[in-house]
Amino acid sequence: MPLLSLAPLIIERLKDRCPLVGGKVFAADDLAGVQESTQVAPALHVLIGDYTPVETVGSETRWLETWLVVTVVKNSARKDRAAKQAEAAMPILEQVTAALSGWHPGYPAAQGCLQFVPGIRPANSATHGYYPLAVQVPVVTGAKQ
Repeated sequence: MPLLSLAPLIIERLKDRCPLVGGKVFAADDLAGVQESTQVAPALHVLIGDYTPVETVGSETRWLETWLVVTVVKNSARKDRAAKQAEAAMPILEQVTAALSGWHPGYPAAQGCLQFVPGIRPANSATHGYYPLAVQVPVVTGAKQ
């Protein structure tokens, strides 16, 4: 599989193992034009965070792909909104970490299991909480597979 081909595999894994979002696991293409007022929640969004070349030997390049899995929850309470959003996100985040911890995506280009790495900070709005987790996997391109 070429660089950046992991998204559909992550999405399927999360759909299978994260019942709290009821199959609402989306790729970047699914989010085009979505405004917060129409944002589905709870849901998971799988987005590419970064892809960094690490080493090139001959025609092969080893990359580190970083994927973001963003848990989206909705709570517009007037009091303690951020705390209530975090409380709603916690069991979903637990399912995501269980689904992806040490998981090998099962295609030849992947050179190991997904590992959690530092990501970006959570964000809260008046109605939604966004809780990103970052996972990284080494991938080789240009290899004969």
